[in-house]
Amino acid sequence: MLRNSRLLIGCLLLGGCASQQAISPQQKAPADFPETIYTEAVSGSTYRVDSGASQILITVRRGGLMASLGHDHIVASQNLQGFILIDEDSSQQRSCRADFYAPMANLEVDNAELRTQAGLLSTPSTNDIAGTKGNMLKSVEALDFPFAQLHSSDCHKALQGEQSEVVLTIHGVDQRREIAINVDKISEDKIILSGKFSILQSDFGIQPFSIMNGLIKVEDKLELEVKIVALYSKP
Repeated sequence: MLRNSRLLIGCLLLGGCASQQAISPQQKAPADFPETIYTEAVSGSTYRVDSGASQILITVRRGGLMASLGHDHIVASQNLQGFILIDEDSSQQRSCRADFYAPMANLEVDNAELRTQAGLLSTPSTNDIAGTKGNMLKSVEALDFPFAQLHSSDCHKALQGEQSEVVLTIHGVDQRREIAINVDKISEDKIILSGKFSILQSDFGIQPFSIMNGLIKVEDKLELEVKIVALYSKP
């Protein structure tokens, strides 16, 4: 009987994404992304994100009274884009601005190596992974909101290893956050930043996925781990 219940729940989980449309990354960047501020800067040093070396990891926890039937998940953005601009005025005051974005369609769910690194012990099936990604894209309404964005108008504090205010835009909702950033390296040719913080999906108007009146659900809290590598970009 328990086995049959597990199979039924599995069908319900997968059925939730059966009718969803495929999400394809046709729009290359957010319409309002201020790229020209960086590519046409007349002073200062511009650094462009090295997408191949940068990464955002999101840990998604299971919840509900029947959470043991589900999985925790690791979601990765391996296609982060953006810029950092550092400038010093005549009084030697350093200013810093940064803008980043990540396409929702390119998020990778439950890469086996990343699951191991994160200490997630269960092994979701191929169907589990496909269902999870489909439900995730449905929850964030990726067709209407295809990008997550982060903006900092003054990242100078971050470069000093202090908490810095940023604006996160997810699901079309802007939220201001104070986050701690570690400066792993800063030189004329490269900047490496890292940090960990958490967000609540509900703060961005996202209803966490759930079934059976919440007996199996995704927890509201998401844990993010960010590594940003940016290389000096010649004018």
